[in-house]
Amino acid sequence: MKSGLNDEDIGIRTFQIRKEKATERAVEKTRYRLGKEWSSISSNDIDIFSWALGETWAMMGFREWDQIMFSFLDLSTVERIIIIGKQVLNHKKLGTKAFHEIHEILKSLEPPETEEEEI
Repeated sequence: MKSGLNDEDIGIRTFQIRKEKATERAVEKTRYRLGKEWSSISSNDIDIFSWALGETWAMMGFREWDQIMFSFLDLSTVERIIIIGKQVLNHKKLGTKAFHEIHEILKSLEPPETEEEEI
């Protein structure tokens, strides 16, 4: 008996699952990094952050995504990504431009400076 799913449906669903898992891992690393600061972000803004990351993932190659150091995201950078996501949702910025901007932000992540490095 043949199911109602074709190869295209399976491919689309597989893509969605990969996108969701990649986004969940990135959000979890960010949440862990921010610690108590994470609770200052509203649940709506967390949803926008997750959505914006997912849309950015869809425009990037997975190998490049895997190289991003999400554990180095600080609160101000998360807030920048949320603002960009809101601009897209409010039709104030084109999605492709916005997600390219987020992509550039993510590519530029570096470890935070420690006191030892400053000495």
